[in-house]
This record gives sequence, C-alpha cells and structure tokens, in this order.
Amino acid sequence: MALESATSNGTDENHPEEKVEWKEGWLFKKTLYTRRWKLMWFHIRDGLLIYGCNEKSAEKAINLVGAKVEMLEGDDGALGWTITPKDSKRTFMLRADGAEEQQACVTAICEAQLSSEQHSSNACVVQ
Repeated sequence: MALESATSNGTDENHPEEKVEWKEGWLFKKTLYTRRWKLMWFHIRDGLLIYGCNEKSAEKAINLVGAKVEMLEGDDGALGWTITPKDSKRTFMLRADGAEEQQACVTAICEAQLSSEQHSSNACVVQ
C-alpha cells in the first residue's frame, strides 16, 4: 500500500538526491460514525485535501488553509495525525502505512498550506 510520489523540482546533476513529495495516494481515515479505519484515496489541490473511495470518486474535501495538524501515536503503535480545519469543530484522523510516508504526507500538507493564496501567518503549525 505505497503512496504514489512525484519528484520535486530543483533536482539537477549537482544535486543527485531527489526529494520525494507526497501529492496523492492511499491513506487510512477514521470514519466519523463507526470510528473504523477505512482506506481512502487522497490528493492535494488548491489548499484542499480531497478524498474518496477511489481516484474517480474523490469529491469530499478538507480545507487545509489555517488548519491545525497534530501528530498522534496510538496504543497499538500505529502512527497518525489529525487535521482540524480552521473554524471547524470536526477533526479528521488520518494515518499512513509507515513513518516515512506519514512524514511525506504531513510535509505536503504543510507545503499546501503555505503555497495557498489564502494562507495565514500560522499556516503550517504541526504539533
């Protein structure tokens, strides 16, 4: 269940190491009512984290602009994080398959917050 990655810009022959950025892929999302982890397709676009059951049905969105992102570690050792959109009472719980994938995704969320035209001064706060 690997996340799909895209290479970043700025790589050339003087810098052979390529930075991998998470832009889209499969993540687990805890459902609102049953509180079970469900595999969902996610991608980032225009300051939104868009998700659905698969690539074609990804229509729901989490606004990342001004959202609070908090890292979690569950009792079972599973990694995860929460996203609470600005001015919202709902908190979304997400997790990736591993620590590296989680870090790539959280970094991409942060970059999406900062690159948004609507970003605020506290746009990328990861706790």
